[in-house]
Amino acid sequence: MLTHDINLFPSRRDEKWKYSDLRSSLRHLSDGIEDENKPNFLLPDGLTLEEVDCEFSSVKNISSALAENYCNKAWKINVPESFKSDQSLIISNLNSGHSRIIININTGGCLSLVEYYESQSNSFINTNIIINIMDKGELDRVIFHDDTQETVRISSAIINSESNTKITQNAISFGSALSRIETLLTASGENLNATINGAYLLSENRHCDMTSNIELLKPNCHIRQLVKGVVKDKSNGVFQGKFHVHRPAQHTDAEMRHDALMLSDRSKIRSKPELEIYADDVACAHGNTIGQLDEDVLFYLRQRSIPRAEAEAMLTEAFVSDVFYSLKDDQLQENILTKIRGRL
Repeated sequence: MLTHDINLFPSRRDEKWKYSDLRSSLRHLSDGIEDENKPNFLLPDGLTLEEVDCEFSSVKNISSALAENYCNKAWKINVPESFKSDQSLIISNLNSGHSRIIININTGGCLSLVEYYESQSNSFINTNIIINIMDKGELDRVIFHDDTQETVRISSAIINSESNTKITQNAISFGSALSRIETLLTASGENLNATINGAYLLSENRHCDMTSNIELLKPNCHIRQLVKGVVKDKSNGVFQGKFHVHRPAQHTDAEMRHDALMLSDRSKIRSKPELEIYADDVACAHGNTIGQLDEDVLFYLRQRSIPRAEAEAMLTEAFVSDVFYSLKDDQLQENILTKIRGRL
């Protein structure tokens, strides 16, 4: 890719990307920047995969613009009305280049979606997912991210929900040279019930940015968001969350929290929780804490012959694990916690 093309990517001068300098991170990479990627899909019985021309998204961001520029095709999955399955839709092989995925959940349909982001090569990856949820639809989404240290990845989900929908999302990231997991949710119908949780555990020089923007356009929506982070060595964690409550969205009940642990004085955390509220009958709150492990608790554990490193790992696991309480799949929950233990 030519240098002047790199300048088309956002840098610290762009407000939404000021904590994640994508342009600078791409200067050491060439693989994947102008390529199209075909993911692997493991479909539950009753779902079909269709290859279509790449459609334009009504919501514009860097991820969607790149997908529309470099992707000739998109991958579309239609979830039929009242669909239910014990199997999950699994998407993997998102390891180089750009891809667009479109998922339509029709009235009353329920979908369990698991995305594995595990690149083994140093490349740029852009995954743009558009999810449309019709009335009474349900989405249970899990994101597992574990790239090589030199990978640059952006993953953006543009979700539109109609009335009486339910969304549960759990994301775990171990970072890379730069990674951004972005969720753009628009509640265009009333009575949305959403839980948007995430956790990042970063070491070495890894970087992870968890960004979300939730547009609430209709009344009686219930939102809970909890993101927890752990950084050590020279890693960088970023959380940006925004609830935008429009005037018609009366009786909104929304709460956002970001809590993080810094296990090194060389690591960094940047946090930007926001509320923008135009309705006058709502209950909205946000909270943000950044700190270190409690030395008194560490002392208590060490007094019982537990080595410091093991004590720190125990406390860190306890700190992070409650993010995943909403996971319905017990085996997947255990697999995530096992992976976390291996990184502590």
